[in-house]
Amino acid sequence: MNKMKLPIILICCIFFLPISGFSQGFSQIFAQRKTTVHVTPADATINVILPGGKDLKPLGIGTAVVEVPKGETVTILVQKNGYADLKKSYNSSSGEKLPKEDFITMKDRTVNLKVWPTDAKIIANGIELEAGSTLVLVKSGERVNVEVKKPGFVSIKKSYSNQSDGDQPPVSEEIKLKDRSIQIVTTPSSANIIVDNQLVGSGNYDVMIPSDKCVVVKVVKDGYVELEQTYCNKENSAELPAKETFNLQDRVVMVRATPEDVSIKINGRYVAKGEYNVKIPKGECVVATMEREGSVSVRRNYCNQDNAPALPVIDHVDLTPDETFSLSYQSDSLNVNNIIDISPNISESEAWKLMSQIVMNVFDVIDIADKATGYLRTAWVVKSFPNNTVRTRIIVKVADSSKLKYVVKLCSESSGKSGSGANDDSGYTEWHRVLFPYKNVISNIQARLK
Repeated sequence: MNKMKLPIILICCIFFLPISGFSQGFSQIFAQRKTTVHVTPADATINVILPGGKDLKPLGIGTAVVEVPKGETVTILVQKNGYADLKKSYNSSSGEKLPKEDFITMKDRTVNLKVWPTDAKIIANGIELEAGSTLVLVKSGERVNVEVKKPGFVSIKKSYSNQSDGDQPPVSEEIKLKDRSIQIVTTPSSANIIVDNQLVGSGNYDVMIPSDKCVVVKVVKDGYVELEQTYCNKENSAELPAKETFNLQDRVVMVRATPEDVSIKINGRYVAKGEYNVKIPKGECVVATMEREGSVSVRRNYCNQDNAPALPVIDHVDLTPDETFSLSYQSDSLNVNNIIDISPNISESEAWKLMSQIVMNVFDVIDIADKATGYLRTAWVVKSFPNNTVRTRIIVKVADSSKLKYVVKLCSESSGKSGSGANDDSGYTEWHRVLFPYKNVISNIQARLK
């Protein structure tokens, strides 16, 4: 065909096409296949996602031209630190026209959060996120409350706002749990918890130990021996527990005796006058004795054992006047061995006879009398008073037969209560006084046998 005739034929064909067909064909031929993208913020990076969806190809920063082959879809990824990645797809399929320019604004924010210890939990608006390091998404117009927590540490809370009227969230943040926390649990549950001399609660309380500090924890309850522990949150300090149970087991009884000059003895050892905290370890018993010249001594047996009677928190002890005080005298020769040297002019047989006579003049009943061994012991003589019972006896034995000597012991004991039996040994203790009828028995023996 003649080359000059081809354009004329083409023009004729176009002229005779229906108007609708002409419009559609023209649109297909001249469809826009590229668009210029403008991003806010202006320093955001614009990338195209390559086929396969894994690799990226940078297109520009802030502004980029996106070319879309006919009939295909191209997806871009807009990125900037502190913002959530933003994806957008462009399609140039038949009949679709791409915009010449597209304006995109990144609105959702992110916080790159790093946490220590790395196993601490990160909770954002009630949802647990990945531990250690994670991105916290803060959508436009919203607020996210973050809590970082781990047993044994004081939790840290943060709030990130992506609202127009507030501060914008940081791009990244490190949160370190430094202050420690110990859950203190007490038994009994009514025991008080005192931290650095301040009452903070009872039964159960979370005690905070600030970084590089120490705190002193005491657990107290009336009637119990208090427990105390120091916790330090310092470098090279011992590892702190997340939970500590204070079990109050040892008991204490406040003994308050009147008059104020009453002597208090614990298990026979003097400890104080008038007032004393008697400590009773778990599973044990303690004997407290209250004594005063001219008053009836009082004994208390405090037991911290299962099934034992309940212990008082305070025990008021009033000593009553002792009627025996005016009927007795104090002597250093009581309840001790007194050596009696026998005169060389007195035979052993005569000495034994004189000894026996002197004793029987005072004591009616001889419990044991053995001349062969030189041993004599009287029965207890018991005298009961309204507030006391006193028992007395004498024991004689040969100390040296080669050069005759006797050992004489005048025993005087009291029970501190009326009507005690003669043989109730556990109810009596040594008494530093002796009743007047027995006042001169030792001196008489010494005088007549020397």
